[in-house]
Amino acid sequence: MTEPSETSSLFRHREFLLLWSSQSMSVFGAQLTYVAIPLTAVMILHATPMQSGILGALTTLPFLLFGLGVGAMLDRRARRPVLIGADVVRALALAWIPLAHVLDILTITQLFVVAFVVGTMSVFFDLAYQSYLPTLIPRARLMQANSKMQVSESMAEVAGPGAAGALIGLLGAPLVIAADAVSYLLSAVAVLKLPADATPTADQGQGKAPLSFWASIREGISVVRRHSVLRWCTTAAVLANLFESALLSVFFLFLVRDIGFGSTEIGLVVGFGGAGAVIGALLVERVTRLLGAGPALILAMLLPGVGCLLLGSVDADSSWALGLAATANFIALIGLPVFNVTVISFRQVVTPDHLLGRVNATVRTFAWSALSLGSLLGGVLGTSLGLRGTVLVSACGGFLAALLLLFSPLRALRRLEDAETVATDSEADRKPGASAEEKPEPVGEAR
Repeated sequence: MTEPSETSSLFRHREFLLLWSSQSMSVFGAQLTYVAIPLTAVMILHATPMQSGILGALTTLPFLLFGLGVGAMLDRRARRPVLIGADVVRALALAWIPLAHVLDILTITQLFVVAFVVGTMSVFFDLAYQSYLPTLIPRARLMQANSKMQVSESMAEVAGPGAAGALIGLLGAPLVIAADAVSYLLSAVAVLKLPADATPTADQGQGKAPLSFWASIREGISVVRRHSVLRWCTTAAVLANLFESALLSVFFLFLVRDIGFGSTEIGLVVGFGGAGAVIGALLVERVTRLLGAGPALILAMLLPGVGCLLLGSVDADSSWALGLAATANFIALIGLPVFNVTVISFRQVVTPDHLLGRVNATVRTFAWSALSLGSLLGGVLGTSLGLRGTVLVSACGGFLAALLLLFSPLRALRRLEDAETVATDSEADRKPGASAEEKPEPVGEAR
């Protein structure tokens, strides 16, 4: 493979360009499906509110059900075939919807099955590409690579729903889903051109048998628990997701009922937030280079709290209120890509290749569980404290996550590579009396 220089663009690195293309097509296609499948259910199959809720839950449920197991599986086999297989299965599942619609045999149950299959394959794809990327480029370029991936995802989240709405109005929801199926096939073709990767292997030591499947899952959880950087990053992510999800559960109700915004004003507020996410993704490298990786994480966690606090101060429907709400959403979302890119890069740097699938799965499972709990928390807070009170409590949650990181070892980390020193020192300190043979292998060992 081509080794990029420290100053050359990663887009001149063939392997990264192909993986970036695959991931970009996948995330943009997912945004089309995110809008098109629910509209198919509502406009064509006349789904009830309960059926719509079930359909939405089936897209995220697979991560909670299978995330840890998929992570363990990915540490036992090559990741490239998994990426290809996930894309092909998603394409075939989605292609069934327009076909069944043309044949006039489409049912809501079939939509349920397709949503669950696509969600399950997304678990495989997301974890596999995060584990595959460090095998393609030097670790010194991981921050840059992850920031480019995040830019694509943020831009897809901004442009995707609007493009889906326009295409659905022109072609109809089933044909838009067919276009998404094609995007997944194109993604699979891009991955097919990437170099094959070897099955990750771990040195089991003389006389030691390989770990069982369940023991492998427990090992991944143990790595996150024992490793100082991974533990603090995961704790902050769980806390941030918990309160972010609580906010999102009442966000639109607050804009409509407490402030009095209509659909046009809400669109502007959401659009400014999306622009903040894109700009944050573009600025990741510059911010981390200027402040250092650890301080950048703390700032990234602080900004959502500031944004929520500002949003909670918006009082009435007016031009001033609209500008303040849009600014608040911009501030709240600009730091999230910085956090996401940095913590993913930390994980990829400090985790050996044979543990990367399980570590990614462990972190993602905890983080997504917090999203589910946060939605319930938002409902409870909205009922007991009111909508504005929920927004302000969410601001406190953002400040709490930043405060935790401020008192963690992360505050002193300037570069990604510094996290390896923290890992080695913490592991050595954990058993100070152990001999060299008795000490556990440091998580930060070179892959």
